[in-house]
This record gives sequence, structure tokens and C-alpha cells, in this order.
Amino acid sequence: MEEVNLLKLLRVLLKRWWILALCAAILGSVAYVYTNYYIVPIYESYTTLYVGKNAEQNGLAMSDLYLGSYLISDYREIAKSKQVASEVIKELNLRMSAASLAGRINVSQRGDTRVIQISISDANPKMAMDIANKVAEVFQTKVVEIMQVEIVQIIDRAELPTYPISPDENRNIMMGIIFGFALGVGIVFIIEFFNNTIKTPEDVRKYVDLPVIGAIPVFQTKGRRI
Repeated sequence: MEEVNLLKLLRVLLKRWWILALCAAILGSVAYVYTNYYIVPIYESYTTLYVGKNAEQNGLAMSDLYLGSYLISDYREIAKSKQVASEVIKELNLRMSAASLAGRINVSQRGDTRVIQISISDANPKMAMDIANKVAEVFQTKVVEIMQVEIVQIIDRAELPTYPISPDENRNIMMGIIFGFALGVGIVFIIEFFNNTIKTPEDVRKYVDLPVIGAIPVFQTKGRRI
């Protein structure tokens, strides 16, 4: 019984496949237009730094590497602090608050090392690069003052990003197509639900409660149904 119902539903969808295709095409196109013309692309640029003591002076023990992984939270708080943000805003003459800039700063650790990555996201790719480099420079000074770290070295300076990190055009279009297909399925089922015309002998027995004693065949001749 379940297999028959599934086959019936499949036939209903295939009979009105054009509704599914139309809805998927419309919402896919809407997603494309919205993604490319209404969403502001965001670019990300990052710089990497090494933070630790000079290995030539006292040696670099394994415990120092473990300690460095725990200090990432401290480095993150310093990089996102008002001191660093205010200094960056002042030097770059930015028109934003320290809190707003701090919200764009992301600090992460490169594996189990003392190398940290400072990333900046902005709608202007050059601005993202400039802010990332300036944050690294200011952080380089502040972390020495605050934590008495012996060495902070910039490894890679931020570069001009070429492609935005968001929005994801392919993902948005695919989501639009999926939602459009789901909408089409809903429309087809609604049409079928409200369609009470008699189409099969089973419909006669179901709706009229009368036995079927015969059926008139339909012939196709020269493009006309008789």
C-alpha cells in the first residue's frame, strides 16, 4: 500500500514537472540577483606574527610551546583591546569606534605553535589589508609593554585580497534552487488536493460510490483527442 502511494505521489509530481522546474528557476535566479547586486561583498586579509622569547638566549623548552598555546586568549584580548583599536583608528584616520573595529579583528593560533594570525574583514579590500597590517604593528608594541614578551616578530604582512569571503554565490544559488523545488512540490500537492475532477475508475468508486460498468477510450488522431 505504501509503495502504491509513493508511486502515485511520484506520478503527480512528474505530471506537473514544469511547476517544479519553474519555481526552482525563479528562486535560483532571485538568489543570483540578490547575491550579486544587493549583498555587499566582504573581504578578509590577514597577517601572521611570532610571539615568544628569543631561543638563542635561554633555549626553547617544550613547556614553552605548551604555554604559548594557553596564551592565545591573552593575545586575542590585547589585539582586540581599546588601546590597540584606538591607536589603529588614530594612525589610519578611521571613522569608526574602537568597539566597531575590535569586532572586525579575529585572532587565531597556527597549530601548536607560537605563530598567531590576525585577520580583518571589511567591504573594502584595501582597507582590510591596511587595518590588518596596522593592527599587527600596534599589537607588536603593546604586547611587549603589557606582557613583557621578549620578542614579537611579524612573519607575513597582510596582502590585498582578490576574492571576497562572502557571500558564497554558488551556495546561495543552490539554496534558492532547493527552496524553489520545495515550493514547487508544495504547489503541486495543493493543486492536486483541490482538484476533485473524476479521472480514474477508482475516483468514481471513491467519490460517487457507484460501480463502474464501462469506460470510453480516448483516441489520438492527427493531434486531436477523440
